[in-house]
Amino acid sequence: MTSSKTKIAIIITAAGSSTRIGSNIKKEYLPFKNGTVLSASVQTFINTCKNQFIITDFIITCPPNGKSECQIALQSSSQQENDNFQNILQVFQIVEGDKTRQKSVYNAMCAVKNQPQIVLIHDGARPFVSEKIIIEGILAAKNFGASVPGLTPTDTQKQIDKDGFIINHLERASLVAVQTPQCFNFQKLLEAHKKSHLEEKEYTDDTEIWGKYCGKVKVIPGESQNIKITYPKDLESLK
Repeated sequence: MTSSKTKIAIIITAAGSSTRIGSNIKKEYLPFKNGTVLSASVQTFINTCKNQFIITDFIITCPPNGKSECQIALQSSSQQENDNFQNILQVFQIVEGDKTRQKSVYNAMCAVKNQPQIVLIHDGARPFVSEKIIIEGILAAKNFGASVPGLTPTDTQKQIDKDGFIINHLERASLVAVQTPQCFNFQKLLEAHKKSHLEEKEYTDDTEIWGKYCGKVKVIPGESQNIKITYPKDLESLK
């Protein structure tokens, strides 16, 4: 299949402080399956992409001075998973992040050494990402330049003012809650990040950066199980 020739870079973000999780362990480093939340996310990308795509770069962002802790969190009790990890070490990097997610992703983008066609940016705290979302995201980015998984909200959505009063009744069918991985044409996103960096502008995520400097982002179907571990109640999903 033609997708086997697609060169991809994978960036997994794990540089945040995890203050909302209410744990003394960083959420990406919490125990899960044979290793940690982070190692589970990494292994899904390796298992999905190692045979179907060419991984040119695999980068994980970590807190400043946190490379050793991140390295430990990547280890698994499964020999097969560790072997898979060893097989991509030649393209693997741990890159220190910054004060914001945007700056951390920018650091990672600048650390890409090779020439991927597509870059995937994924939250390290989303360990339930599926092979289906990864593959569909890459193919949509190839066709449209950028893609993001999204879910239509189940609750009716309203816009409120600063005093808490409803000012706009939103159409639920036209709204999506976006997830990751967000997939982009690498060179175009890199240039967009450089522009936002020079202009010192902050955006909520990479789709907003793309929308500002590049164009439209294609939404593909998200999955309800593709949650991001954020609050203490989310820890139940790891059991």
